[in-house]
Amino acid sequence: MSDEDTVLDDLDPADLLEQGNAALEAGAKDDAAKIFNAVGNIYMSVAEYEEALNCFKDSLDIYTELKDQAGISDALYNLGVAQINLEQWDEAAKSCEKAMKLFQKTSNDDGAADAMYAFALAKHGLGEFDQALSFFKKAQKAYKAVDNQQGVASTIMDVGNAYADKEDWVPADKEFKKALKIYRTIDDKAGIADALSLLGDIAEMNGNQKKSAEHFTEAAQNYMEAEIFDIAREVVERAEQKLWDIPKSTRRRLRRVIDDIIDTLPDEEELEGKDEDFDEELLDFAE
Repeated sequence: MSDEDTVLDDLDPADLLEQGNAALEAGAKDDAAKIFNAVGNIYMSVAEYEEALNCFKDSLDIYTELKDQAGISDALYNLGVAQINLEQWDEAAKSCEKAMKLFQKTSNDDGAADAMYAFALAKHGLGEFDQALSFFKKAQKAYKAVDNQQGVASTIMDVGNAYADKEDWVPADKEFKKALKIYRTIDDKAGIADALSLLGDIAEMNGNQKKSAEHFTEAAQNYMEAEIFDIAREVVERAEQKLWDIPKSTRRRLRRVIDDIIDTLPDEEELEGKDEDFDEELLDFAE
C-alpha cells in the first residue's frame, strides 16, 4: 500500500467519494479510479458490501477505459470479493476468473493466488464441489510458491469446510488439523481459534464430548488473545455446557480455565457500539 492509500483510508468514505467525483470531472481519471477503489475497501471493512460493490464497479469502468491492466486486475478481484460476500456466486466466479487470468498474464503471482482462492470460494458457493476443491488446492500451491503461509492455511481451512458441508467428517478433520499446525507455526491466534472451534464441532458430532470440550476451551483462549470477545464468549459457553458429560479429572482441569476466561471477558455492555460483525476470514483486498 502506498502512503497515498494510507492517507485515503483515514478519511470518511463520503468525503472520498466527493474527491473521486471531482477528480473524474477534472479529467484525472487515474486518481478517480484509485479513490473509488480505496473507498470500496473501506466499505468492505465495515461490511457495507453493496456500497463497496458500486465503488469497485466505478473503479473498474475507469481502469477499463484507461486500459490499465494492473488497475483492472485489482478492481476485478475486489469486485469478486464483494460479490462473494453478497452471495452473488455466478458473478463472483466470472469476476475472479477474469482477475486470475489477468494477474497471471502480468506475472502478479500474489494477486493470482488471491484470485484463484476467491474463484474457488465462488465455485463452492455455486455448489460445484469438485471444481472448488481443485482450485483450493491450486491456490494452496500458489500461496506456497510465494511463501504466504497465511494463505496456505486459509485454503486448507476451506478445503475442510467443503468436506464438512458434505458431512464428510474424516477428511474435514484432517484438513482442519493441517491448518491448525500452520496457524500454530505462524502464531495466528484467530486462525488457531477457528481451527480448534471447527475441530470441536466435529468431535461433538462424533460423540467425543471430552475432546470437544477441550477444543472449545482452547479455542476460547485464543479468541480472547485475538480480542475477538463475542466469539470467545460463545465458544466458552459451549465448552461449559459439556462439563458434566466428561470425566471428573478433565472437568476439574477445564473448569479452572473456563472460569478464568469468563472472568476476563469484558462485559457485553462494554462491547456495545463496537463493530465486530465483519468476518476478516475470507480474503484481503487489493489496494
